[in-house]
Amino acid sequence: MKATFPQSILLVQQADAVHNELVSSLEKLGMSVLAIADCSTAMVGFREEDIDIVMVDIDFPDDRGIDLLGKMAADPRELPLIGVSRRKSLADVVEAVRHGATDYLMLPPENLDVIRHVIDRAVERGALKRENLAYRTKLENANRDLLESLTLLQQDQQAGKHVQQLLLPDTPKQIGGYSFCHFILPSLYLSGDFVDYFIVGEDHAVFFVADVSGHGASSAFVTVFLKNLFARKRSDFLHRGSTAILSPAKMLAIANRELLEMGIGKHVTMCVGVFDLKCHQLCYSVAGHLPAPAMAVDGKAEFLPEHDMPVGLFADAEYSDHMITFPPGAVLTLFSDGILEVLDSDTLEEKELKLLDILGEGESMSTGLAKTFGLLEIDEAPDDIAILVVCRL
Repeated sequence: MKATFPQSILLVQQADAVHNELVSSLEKLGMSVLAIADCSTAMVGFREEDIDIVMVDIDFPDDRGIDLLGKMAADPRELPLIGVSRRKSLADVVEAVRHGATDYLMLPPENLDVIRHVIDRAVERGALKRENLAYRTKLENANRDLLESLTLLQQDQQAGKHVQQLLLPDTPKQIGGYSFCHFILPSLYLSGDFVDYFIVGEDHAVFFVADVSGHGASSAFVTVFLKNLFARKRSDFLHRGSTAILSPAKMLAIANRELLEMGIGKHVTMCVGVFDLKCHQLCYSVAGHLPAPAMAVDGKAEFLPEHDMPVGLFADAEYSDHMITFPPGAVLTLFSDGILEVLDSDTLEEKELKLLDILGEGESMSTGLAKTFGLLEIDEAPDDIAILVVCRL
């Protein structure tokens, strides 16, 4: 849309016949002209008078007209500035524009249409300049608000990370004749991977590894839910005689039902295990977890068989308990699937074989495995990575 033709103009120009002719032409265009012939007093009229547009003669001695343009161009009102000159020099035009002129008028003008055209063009360019300035200011404000929001989000994420770390068990930790240790490397501040292990009563140690779909706060929330669920069932065992905590399959079924009821669109792959500290039996259940838990005995590692569906996908999912003997010196290692992202093999089968080869060496510390896989040097992990190692002493 074309800008409104200005009503008042400040004309800073040396008084002569050309000046009088220009004033007359501007008045014929219906403009109120405030004429000032002295550059030293022009800024007073520029700041104090109600004007819509300015014309400045750049022919003043000692570049006073050019300097005046520069001062006026710095004014926050962004008024249209037109440089006028009797000299028909391209260098003068460039110099005027470089110091803030919106347009340029050669004197004397051929006719009123030329003056009108220059004023129209200057006003339109001035309006565009003000719009751009307003847009830039708006963008800067939006960027500042975004930066503030990002800073607050990072602070919240860091606080959440601290809370999540407090929920993790001590590492390493000895329960009965077993040593438990873990390592977690989040891809973001908060992790969708989680591990826990604890004693139940006097004869059992329970553990689980969980890998929640997605990343960030929503996935971390599910890990808190799982921590709370197992804590509740442990309390039910101690105070109500419930034995659900001693059945991995029952715990997975409960987690599946409650997660579906939450309706947050998250699913979890899990492995839950219960050690009988007297009989040295391991009861376990795997809910779609990849890679599978691996047990190493006498220098040979093998994945535990029997897998069921992930938690939080299907209401009719069924889970089953599996029992194996856990001999002295045996080492059970569990990973989240993020570990597969850092292995340089091409296929899943090759990566799993490589894992078994490494685990067959009998490493019993999670930090040792993290070093082997180069996790201690990774700045940004491609995915959350969790390691849980359990060995019988």
